Amino acid sequence: MIKPRSWSKFKVEKLNYSNALKGAFSMLKEQNKFPEDAEYLMEELSGYNYTQLQLHRNDYVPNDIMRKFRDGLTRLGMDEPVQYILGYAYFMNRNFSVNENVLIPRQDTEEMVQKIIDEHGSETKSICDIGTGSGIIALTLGLEFPEDEILATDISDEALKVAELNANNYQTNNIFFKQSDLFKSIEPQQFDIIVSNPPYIAEDEKKDMDQSVIKYEPDLALYGHDNGLEFYENITKEVNNYLSDDGILYMEFGFRQKNAIKQIFCDNLPDYVVEFHKDISGNYRYLKAKKEM
Repeated sequence: MIKPRSWSKFKVEKLNYSNALKGAFSMLKEQNKFPEDAEYLMEELSGYNYTQLQLHRNDYVPNDIMRKFRDGLTRLGMDEPVQYILGYAYFMNRNFSVNENVLIPRQDTEEMVQKIIDEHGSETKSICDIGTGSGIIALTLGLEFPEDEILATDISDEALKVAELNANNYQTNNIFFKQSDLFKSIEPQQFDIIVSNPPYIAEDEKKDMDQSVIKYEPDLALYGHDNGLEFYENITKEVNNYLSDDGILYMEFGFRQKNAIKQIFCDNLPDYVVEFHKDISGNYRYLKAKKEM
């Protein structure tokens, strides 16, 4: 925790941006936390980017911003992700509300969604987003393709509330939400695209994960049974009933899971062609599957 004496001094002093950040960096380093989170927090609270903060480094931090910054530092010290502190996160250059009921958007998911956008074509599609969470995938596709009809599902009612809030913020009218465990509550129909970022982390991988993820992000959206493969087993047993003849399935997965998932498709969907795609770091992180014609 932050040392009481230095924290007390930090609270009462009128500080400029430079000194406020120096104090924050020092405190977070003492706690073995990430100083970069303090800079990001200050940028978002002030509305300044990095360059602007340097230009205004000698300006005093307004009281309301300083109060929120102090409160945010306390929460950072307890490993709370900065996105939950702010109440929002960015995904493909858009701002989405997030809280502890939904995952924080990641770069890997952006790459998969960009692949869908690039391959969408001009025809109107019907899309199903399974495990929508905050709705970032469904909403991004809905905003990019307003003529598409999109069904976004999640097993968590609390997650759907966040997704619906984001949909209201963007005033989308082509996205529909439904609580469902996979396809259980979805009426028989066929989609042109089914997409999912499922829970794929194995329980024994917790030891390698950041404390902020373990403490704050929802277990329901993170962890899968059978070494994180349960979802892939279940969806591949049912998805053929919900995809059109030329429909495409896109799914994100863990960077160690490619071979196991390849075997699952061989066992459950042997007539599907599966492409595995790498992320920007060179790891296989999402797949595209389509029935062989």
